[in-house]
Amino acid sequence: MQPDPYTIYAPYHRFKGTIFSCLDNRIEQRLADISTKGVKLSFLPPSLGLRPQTMKMRFATPAVPGSFLRQSIHADEIIKRAAKNLHIRDETILHQAFVGDVLNLIYLPLSIREEEILDGVVERTLAQIPEGSTPFAEADIGGNAWKPFFLSALCPLCGWNLEGETNCMVLLCSNCNSGWQAGDRNFSAVTIKVTPSKNKDELFIPFWNFRVKAKGIRLHSFADFIRLTNQAMVIQPEWEEMELYFVSPAFKVRPNDFLRLGTQMTISQRFTLPVTDAIPTKNLYPVTLAHNDADRSLKVILAHSAVSCANVYPHLPDIQFEIKEYFLHYLPFEKTSHELRQNHLGVTINQRVLKYGRSL
Repeated sequence: MQPDPYTIYAPYHRFKGTIFSCLDNRIEQRLADISTKGVKLSFLPPSLGLRPQTMKMRFATPAVPGSFLRQSIHADEIIKRAAKNLHIRDETILHQAFVGDVLNLIYLPLSIREEEILDGVVERTLAQIPEGSTPFAEADIGGNAWKPFFLSALCPLCGWNLEGETNCMVLLCSNCNSGWQAGDRNFSAVTIKVTPSKNKDELFIPFWNFRVKAKGIRLHSFADFIRLTNQAMVIQPEWEEMELYFVSPAFKVRPNDFLRLGTQMTISQRFTLPVTDAIPTKNLYPVTLAHNDADRSLKVILAHSAVSCANVYPHLPDIQFEIKEYFLHYLPFEKTSHELRQNHLGVTINQRVLKYGRSL
C-alpha cells in the first residue's frame, strides 16, 4: 500500500523473544513472536498474525504522510499475554524471565472508503461506519514526530572505524583494541577478555560473565554455588575464596541450548584458563545478545544448574541479584565436522545451533 495523507495508522505491540518459566520441579521454555493491538478499538484485529514475520517493514518517520493513533494500551500487556501463552495450568510460577526479547511498535495502515474502514494492507473491510458516528472517537490522533537516531560507527577512544556484523551488539576497534556497545545516544566501553589460541582456524565464541551480589540465599563463592546446586564433585579449599561468576551465552540460540551452555560454562569456571585483552582480528563470532538481556537469565541458569530442585526452586521468588561487574569473554572453539569444541572445558556446540540462532 502506498501511504497517503488520508491513511490512519493503528499501533500494535510486538514481542519477540524467549520466555523461561521456573515451576516447582522444572523449567518450561519457549520462543514467542506475538503481537497485540495498542489501542482500544473493537474493530481492529486482536493481532497482526504472521505479518511481522513475513512482510517487509520500514521506519515510521515524520516523512510518512497520514495520521497516527496514539497507543492507549501499555506495552506491559503484551508481556503478560506472552506469559499466559505458555498454557501452564494449576502450577505456581516461581520465576519468569524474558531473555533476548525485542519489543517493537508496529503500525497497521487503515483507510476509509464508502463508509467502511479497510485494512490498508489487504484492503479487507474491518468495520462499517454507522451514519453520523465517529469510529476513532475513543482514540487520540496525532502526527509522528519521532525518527530513528543513528550513531556514527567510529571508536570513541581513537576515532577508528568500528567493526561488527549485522545485528551485532558489541562493535570492535582493531586500532586501539577496544569493544563498544550502543546505549542511549552514545557508545559505552565493554571490558573484553580473550583466551588465546595457537590454532588460527579456531572460532572465538563470546560469553557474558557476571559477578553478582546475591540476596535471599547464601551465594558468596564458587564453593557456595557447588554446594547449593548439589554438583557431584569434591569442593576444593580454594573454591571457598573463589568469586562466583554466572556465565551466559552472548549470542542467541534455542532456549534449551541457551540453558545447557549457561549451566556448563558457569560450572566450568573451576578450570583456570589463560586470558589476555588482545582481541583477535578474525574468526570472531558476533555478539547478538546484549548484556542487559543476558543478565535476566541468571536465576534461570541457577535453577537449571540445580541437581536437587528442593535446594533452589523454593527460594527463587526471594532471590535477588545485583550485578557488581560484567565482562565479555571470547573462548576458542575447534571446528570438527559437525561441532565446535572448547578443548580445555569440554563444552561442545553443534554448528547448526549457531546457524539457526542467527535467525532468532
